[in-house]
Amino acid sequence: MKTAAGCLISFFTTALLLVIIVLVSGCASFDSMQAAVATHGAKAEDEARVTAEWTLCNAISVGAWRRAYAGNEAKASAWAVLCDQADGVPQ
Repeated sequence: MKTAAGCLISFFTTALLLVIIVLVSGCASFDSMQAAVATHGAKAEDEARVTAEWTLCNAISVGAWRRAYAGNEAKASAWAVLCDQADGVPQ
């Protein structure tokens, strides 16, 4: 059974090992890692946008749509254009 001190030593050892790996790996690895994070981050953001648009256009209830858009013609028109709705209201 590990004690709290043993867990802390294990944590600090792991953290120190990670710091050493980062320092030894150099800038080239950092640049490639940064590019990979940017690529995967952009993909995740695109997926979040697609999900949000689908929810806004397809999963909104008529009542929620009326509360959000019916009182403002500009918002209702923008929703219709974004969601490609000819009638201008949820189907």
